[in-house]
Amino acid sequence: MCLILDANKYSELLDQNNEDMQPVRNWIQHDNGKIVYAPTEKLKTELNKHQSMKNRIVEYRKAGQVKMIDEKEVNQAEINLTGLVSNDSHIIALAIVSKAKLLVSGDQDLHTDFKKTTNGRIYQNKRHK
Repeated sequence: MCLILDANKYSELLDQNNEDMQPVRNWIQHDNGKIVYAPTEKLKTELNKHQSMKNRIVEYRKAGQVKMIDEKEVNQAEINLTGLVSNDSHIIALAIVSKAKLLVSGDQDLHTDFKKTTNGRIYQNKRHK
């Protein structure tokens, strides 16, 4: 199973003292979980703003804990999206192409779009484990 990690959760994932993200860290590191990623312009820009997360993604990728999705497919899917309430069409497109059904995010508008377009689940804190 794969998850999509929204940029608003990068710091929490990296904070080893953040108990809400401990289940996500454990799942990635010990239970064969993977982060879905596509090197689209928007996703690269978000990742470049957070050097620590960028470094962690490199580590996860080397460990086989990142599932890379074709950038062109995601960009094409994004073009076809309409009627979203969030400004995160790149994440919705990534979810559609990757078929990922789990989103780690604190963005309520993105939650609405994700549930509507993928029928997926949202993880915000350890109660959602």
